[in-house]
Amino acid sequence: MNQRFIMEKAKRKEKEFIARRQEILDEAEIIFAAKGFHAATMAEIAQGSGFAIGTLYQFFQGKEDLYVSMVIEKLQRMYQEIRDAVQAREDTLQRIQALVNAYFHFVENNAGFCTFFVRSDGATLPDVSNALREQMIDAYLVQIKFIEGVIEKGIEEGIFQPDKARDYAYALSGIIRGIIYDWLVGAHQGSLAGKTELVTDIFLNGVLIDQRNKR
Repeated sequence: MNQRFIMEKAKRKEKEFIARRQEILDEAEIIFAAKGFHAATMAEIAQGSGFAIGTLYQFFQGKEDLYVSMVIEKLQRMYQEIRDAVQAREDTLQRIQALVNAYFHFVENNAGFCTFFVRSDGATLPDVSNALREQMIDAYLVQIKFIEGVIEKGIEEGIFQPDKARDYAYALSGIIRGIIYDWLVGAHQGSLAGKTELVTDIFLNGVLIDQRNKR
């Protein structure tokens, strides 16, 4: 009985720890997006999240650690949502479209953070650049590997040209990132998710006019 009580108490503490940490991360995202990395303070984040400033240091070593954790966990959440959307589809071409759409929906739903990160060049802030850059690269390469797997499935099915799955993965990622960047710096004009079909078509069919239709 005592052992069960101890285990349940430990689980409750773990859940409380995770919940409090997430509250701090959510508030940090708002403060960083509004004020930028250098102007934001731990005191503001503590006040906004409803915790004493000392509590923040029980979860994070400092502002740099908090910022890196926020960015990396945000990216991991995005990549997981994309993988979930893709894996919910069976058809390879639908998977490509789902992948593009999931990217765009995530950015639209997190436009404030994404705009701040792009405009502030958030990956190269001098105080946090090394730790953040390395983790971002690692996360990005894992995502490229996932996209490569989707394309390899299409190669096996005879849909895509063989032997260049990784190149195709980088190409698709590059198109997506380019459209996202343009939307973020362009004051969020129009629907980003509305460009899903365009990007999917460019990747699958290119931009050349079908000469057969001109004859």
